[in-house]
Formats: sequence, C-alpha cells, structure tokens
Amino acid sequence: LCMWICILCLHSDIDSGDGNIKYILSGEGAGTIFVIDDKSGNIHATKTLDREERAQYTLMAQAVDRDTNRPLEPPSEFIVKVQDINDNPPEFLHETYHANVPERSNVGTSVIQVTASDADDPTYGNSAKLVYSILEGQPYFSVEAQTGIIRTALPNMDREAKEEYHVVIQAKDMGGHMGGLSGTTKVTITLTDVNDNPPKFPQSNQPFSDPFLLYSAFKKKSRRMESLYHSCKKMKKKKQYNSHIKK
Repeated sequence: LCMWICILCLHSDIDSGDGNIKYILSGEGAGTIFVIDDKSGNIHATKTLDREERAQYTLMAQAVDRDTNRPLEPPSEFIVKVQDINDNPPEFLHETYHANVPERSNVGTSVIQVTASDADDPTYGNSAKLVYSILEGQPYFSVEAQTGIIRTALPNMDREAKEEYHVVIQAKDMGGHMGGLSGTTKVTITLTDVNDNPPKFPQSNQPFSDPFLLYSAFKKKSRRMESLYHSCKKMKKKKQYNSHIKK
C-alpha cells in the first residue's frame, strides 16, 4: 500500500469541475518526488523528505486545457520548505581529545574546549540547541554547559600522586531536555610538572654520607694524623740521642 502525503491543493478559479481543465507540474523533483493529480490539483510527496538532504524545492504549476494543452492561466511558482524534526544526534569534531594542564592549577583553570555540531535546523525549535555535561571525570574537572570548555574543579592536584585523568563529555540537543538526542567524546588530560618538590640527599648506608659528618670526621682524622706525626718525630729524636750516647 503506497501512502502519498498531500502537501498542497491547487485550484484554478476557472475550474468548474467538468473535467476540462488539467493541472501540470514542473520544477525540482516534479514527477519523481512530487506528483500532481491532474484533475484535482492536489500535490503529493512520493517519499519521506529529509531536510538535511535538501531544505526546499521550487515548483511550477499550471492549468491547461485537457484536450489541447493550451495554457488557461499563467504558471504559478511556489516553494516547498521541508520542516525540520529532531532526527540527528550531536556529533563531536573529534572522537578523542588530549590536553595538558599544570599540576596544582587554580580551580577554574581552562584546560580545553570540546565542540559538537548538530545537523538539524538551528533556526527551528531546540533541535540543534546543545548543552554539554560531564559523565566521567568528576570531581576533578567540570564543563561549561553552553561552551564545552573543560576546567579544573579541585585545587592542588598533584602529578606525583596521579598524572593522567580520563574524562567523558556529553552533548545533548533539545536544550538538554528529556527526549533529546546525545553524543559523547573522551578527553585524556595529563598533569604537567611544576617545580614543587625541594631537592633531597639520597639515603645511604655508607658512613659519613652527610656532608656535615664528613667535615667532622675530616677534622678528627686531621687531629689524629697530627698527633701521629709528632709521636714519630719524638721517637726519631730519641733514637738519634741513644745512638749518640753509644758512640
């Protein structure tokens, strides 16, 4: 069963209903997408129209004599505009995003902006009115509902504690209301290093690894060496003295 949709009814003022007038149609899609009942002047669409494929069609209709095809009136031009419905979900420009932000950034620091588009008509209803929300990545990050800008939401995030975060952002049409269509994207956010850790001496089992201990040990060793030197000097003198007595 073929169900054609009547989109327009044409009727000439000179049509008395005796069947002597024939209506003809020409223009964009005439005879394929649009057909006209040559007796009544009713115009039908033969298939479902998609605004995203074509938003409007320009057609010409005319009343002629059925027997001679002689025009009885000048042709009339009219435009068929395809009204939009919400049949396209939002799509992000990229399936995945990657971004960096310094560790310990202030709350509200901008990280990256993600953008989605909707093929539906933005001038009709809310079919293409998008609202962004965060599905994964809280409480570390947030997203601005109208712009898609991702911002830090926690202070003092430490790269040494956790370096990489995975965030999922949703864009929903119909202004985010129930019944709207949605799309998602994934964002990998990496914390970059800042100079927030003072240098530390490595722990060691070797004695005197501390520079102050090394200095103290050096002083003690120097005193022992000096004492040993004087002892050796005294012994040498004593030996020389004993040798002199024997002679």
